[in-house]
Amino acid sequence: MINTLNTLIVPLPSLAIQSAVGLATGLAAGAWHFLSLKWNWPLFSAGKFAAALGLQCARIALTCALLLLLARMGMPALLAGMVGVLLARRIVVLHHRARKGVS
Repeated sequence: MINTLNTLIVPLPSLAIQSAVGLATGLAAGAWHFLSLKWNWPLFSAGKFAAALGLQCARIALTCALLLLLARMGMPALLAGMVGVLLARRIVVLHHRARKGVS
């Protein structure tokens, strides 16, 4: 760490560490984002719009906050995080289709 004129300069983690952290964070954020739909859509269909919109806002805010933190870490972390979100989406959709018997 270098401290010059009240500016803290911290070296960035390596490319591999940024990518690994981004992928893990993206998978976790994506899994939460898409699995929480299981709780969200019944609220909408039951007419509980305030609770449904609150959960919807929480889903989006959490995902955006985690992606913002990854962006501050570096471009490789953000890109790996987005890949993680897309992988989580794919896994959740395939899991849902397998449970419903839809091909």
